[in-house]
Amino acid sequence: MRFVPNFLTISMLLVFAVGSSLSANPGSYSRAEAELGLAWDIKYPLPFRSVEKKDPMGQGIQQVKRQGFVYWMYNFEVFMPKYKREGNSFLAKEEGRRITVYFLWNPNLEDPYRIELGEPSEGN
Repeated sequence: MRFVPNFLTISMLLVFAVGSSLSANPGSYSRAEAELGLAWDIKYPLPFRSVEKKDPMGQGIQQVKRQGFVYWMYNFEVFMPKYKREGNSFLAKEEGRRITVYFLWNPNLEDPYRIELGEPSEGN
């Protein structure tokens, strides 16, 4: 008897192959920087001004686990301006501070982004 794969089997193999290739290739810091901008807009109401340094901690790109999901983790130093409220809007001031941002990204997930400020949360 010959095995003839059905649609479900083929689909699962395709998802596994695509998922494996994406998880094996974390991408670059340049791509992660662009994704960080998108993720920040989703997660936080006020934008940072600029990325000051890529990989300031010298850790490179790491693979980490959070709440049962695997992410690629990048670290950045961003400049976050202070804001002044005027009516219903906020205006960025010139002064602000640099903060360390850990950006976690897995394009295979429904919610692909996590952002941790300061120190990474050790798997929580």
